[in-house]
Amino acid sequence: MPIKTWELDPNFKNEILNEQGGEHLTACYQCSTCTLGCPITELVPSYNPRKIIQMSLLGMRTEVLSNPDLWICAICQTCTARCPQNVVVGDVLAVIRRLAEKAEEAGEIKIESPRPLFETAFLHTVEKYGRLYDIGLAMEYYPKREGSFVAGQKAMMNDYMGFGMRMFLKGKMGPLGGHGLFKGLLASKIKQRDVMEKIFKWVEEKEK
Repeated sequence: MPIKTWELDPNFKNEILNEQGGEHLTACYQCSTCTLGCPITELVPSYNPRKIIQMSLLGMRTEVLSNPDLWICAICQTCTARCPQNVVVGDVLAVIRRLAEKAEEAGEIKIESPRPLFETAFLHTVEKYGRLYDIGLAMEYYPKREGSFVAGQKAMMNDYMGFGMRMFLKGKMGPLGGHGLFKGLLASKIKQRDVMEKIFKWVEEKEK
């Protein structure tokens, strides 16, 4: 990829450094330990955490934030555990993903991956019920991913035809919440949901 110096954003690395989790970005000396140990590279050879960090340090803001490889990280933290510089690579990549979402909200880029939609639906479920609610998550995620309620329901039924039915038969997903063959359709809530609400409000305040 040719680097056009006149298009570089020298402040991009500072955006990352100023975010919680991105403080150690500049400690990276490009040894490639993160990439060599990453299990995702076995499935997606183009995935390269070291390169993403290098591009960030160079100021290639648009290229980094619009990179689809940002969204295939499994968050296994292998890169973080093996980094000799304690860069906390997993957190740095999480910061870059947050900046990408903000850039999309500002109309600067378009994120093609459905992962941000899934993560938002997941957090909404945890905030509302205090725990994961599979059906509720799917009912929010699929319509947003497909662009309409009807298309979302069709996609959900298609995906759940195989894997979803196996979960149902093993008692992981069913009509009444919790465990058991007929449990999972209705939400099972924790008792102190007010504590969960306080946690989410605290995080929102920290992100402002």
